[in-house]
Amino acid sequence: MADAIVSGVGLAPKDAISYFRQKVNRQSASFGELEAEAHARAFSVAGAASDALLNDFRRNVDMALRGQTTLKELVQDFPALTKRHGWEYHGTPGWRAMIIYQTNLSTAYAAGQYRQMTTPEALDIYPYWRYRHHTCQNPRAQHLAWDGMILRADDPFWATHFPPNGWRCHCTVEPVSRRDLKKNNWVVSESPVIETRPWKNPVTGQIVHVPIGIDPGFQINPGLLWARAEKERAETALVPAMRAEGKPLLDLPPAKQQEVQAEQIDHLIDNPVGTVNAGTLLPDVQKVLESEDRVVRLSDDNLKKNMTHHAELTKEEYLKIPQMIAQPEVVLHSGENHILLLSRIGKQFYRLIVKRTLNRKENWLLSMEPTSDKKAAAAIRNRNLLLDLRQSEQSKEEK
Repeated sequence: MADAIVSGVGLAPKDAISYFRQKVNRQSASFGELEAEAHARAFSVAGAASDALLNDFRRNVDMALRGQTTLKELVQDFPALTKRHGWEYHGTPGWRAMIIYQTNLSTAYAAGQYRQMTTPEALDIYPYWRYRHHTCQNPRAQHLAWDGMILRADDPFWATHFPPNGWRCHCTVEPVSRRDLKKNNWVVSESPVIETRPWKNPVTGQIVHVPIGIDPGFQINPGLLWARAEKERAETALVPAMRAEGKPLLDLPPAKQQEVQAEQIDHLIDNPVGTVNAGTLLPDVQKVLESEDRVVRLSDDNLKKNMTHHAELTKEEYLKIPQMIAQPEVVLHSGENHILLLSRIGKQFYRLIVKRTLNRKENWLLSMEPTSDKKAAAAIRNRNLLLDLRQSEQSKEEK
């Protein structure tokens, strides 16, 4: 299955995508700059020292996970991508591209698989896991030795040996039920003694003890670390702010509302877990949306999705969302229960898609992106115009 992901057969594992999107960019000059645990939370490419370059790599990995491109296509595009950014890398283009993309794709898939295999329902049916080595050009002797080994799902071995266990490692883990054991006459092994070897980090000089058979940097289970981090973050998950200064937020002046909402978005960017109050709809906009609420919520999932698809947006632009929601120039129909807001900040136009829930109780911001005056004008011509607020804004300025 992991091979299928990195070969680009069009699978779209939801949990693998969620794992990848929770990562934050970390620039690094060379391998070893980040600890192994940090790689579970950070997206980094050794030698990639700009967010623009990382964002292009990040977008490509996300597209591959969603089945919108293949590993072969990513490798072919690699020379053009690096040329655009003037990036000088080590190794041949094909080898370097495979290392970057294959590692990120297989690791994301493994983390997603780990989450699926550790749900209470899954563990009840499949309490054991089996290590599988798959055919490859240069098999590792230790990985071959682990092939077929069955251990309990909670065995400590999986905390350090859940594949991939090295660069271009094709090993996987498959769940095993009690029925599988009986049917195949399989035997559950005793927990193996984990032997380690010292490895000196070339950047920090720190001595790290890495399990024998595991490449340095792969001695952690990204899915396990992700699960622990999610549990910790869930305890501090953000909730929409509905009151400030001892009053309902909607009773405060618009400027104060937007200040509170911008602070919430700021917190969500820094700690992307939960939901925040991202803006307040004008009464007329609320009416055309046919909603019972004026508040527009923003979830961590929609924020991470937007940041992946529109990596060019800055934090400062996200903090202007409350103003964009409160002061649209035009409101257009954008599908059932959806509206498109066209808002201008300075000289820049932005498109925001807001969805109303079927029960009319809540509104959600789905996306936000910059657009040109030309494209904004085309949208106004081609979509069903619900509200044109440009005249009223102009009248306010004249007064």
